Amino acid sequence: MPQPTSANAAQSAGETPWPAAELERVAACPACGGTGRELLHRDLVDSVFCAAAGRWTLYRCTRCLSAYLDPRPSQASIGRAYAVYYTHATERGREARRPAGGLRALGLALSHGYVNARYGTRRQPSSRLGPWLAPLLPTRRQKRDAEFRFLPRPRPGQRLLDVGCGNGDYLRHAADAGWRAVGIDADQQAVDVARQRGMDARLGGIELFAGQAGCFDAITLSHVLEHVHEPAEFLQAVHRLLRPGGVVFLDTPNIQSRGARRWGVHWRGLETPRHLVIFSRSALLGMLRAAGFVAIEHKRRTAVRKSMDLASLRLRAGKSPYGREPARLPLISRLRLWRPAGRVEDDEFLTVLAYKAGP
Repeated sequence: MPQPTSANAAQSAGETPWPAAELERVAACPACGGTGRELLHRDLVDSVFCAAAGRWTLYRCTRCLSAYLDPRPSQASIGRAYAVYYTHATERGREARRPAGGLRALGLALSHGYVNARYGTRRQPSSRLGPWLAPLLPTRRQKRDAEFRFLPRPRPGQRLLDVGCGNGDYLRHAADAGWRAVGIDADQQAVDVARQRGMDARLGGIELFAGQAGCFDAITLSHVLEHVHEPAEFLQAVHRLLRPGGVVFLDTPNIQSRGARRWGVHWRGLETPRHLVIFSRSALLGMLRAAGFVAIEHKRRTAVRKSMDLASLRLRAGKSPYGREPARLPLISRLRLWRPAGRVEDDEFLTVLAYKAGP
């Protein structure tokens, strides 16, 4: 994982302006089209990867309460903001880990037993107790469900498109579950990594399928929509590419979350300037319905509260969110995590499954 250094590196990047000719103005909210707005944050810099020049202003739409950058990098120039990015590295694969022993071996067998039963994988070692014990371990189950994006088990031959596939971590999970999985990404370096791992990864965006329709049974958008210049049009294209009855998985930061309110400019979900729009729940639901999706299901990802708080704490301390310092949250923050998860509107991420009407 890239380890950007410090607040000094972020401030240094911010001192160099983004070229004015490569900026574009945003006259209306990209989520709902509203023109009323209020200032949310000013002078934001790339404190996560310290790769993007410039200082940025984030506005809140007074109609849908989403937040968006104005001005923002143009589509032609934004690639420079990804010169350093987490999708260029791979997770440490199961095959590279040390053999598990003791309680770790038992936990791995239970985890494999659950995902084998729920998602159709054939991972070993496996315990049949996994699916029975999963309800007693909700945090662990939620993490496994998020890895497989809460999707139903595929029927033979069903196709899945992962938009923003990065280094192919999810493509591996999807293939293990039986999907005929294809990934696309605009980042050449990330695509190269995915291909080296044996994945069907293609360079480009959803425009690679222009003129096509009804060719996928599932499409996944994990932390993609906030990077898109025209999110409403993007969701319409996703709807077109799904077969009747098909499903889209969507996961994106929630600008109304507890973390966004608590951490302000240091909230990990901002990630300026790569996150062009950060949605409210009502805005996201409105865009999905306008694109033609029905039967929208919310999935809770409350287990991410700790990691988001810790990443935000590190950013506030001028550290990398991917570093090791601070190593733990202050006591008061740890106690907050014991509070009930509360409303879906307070979740760090908005996570949904939305379906295209069947035949």
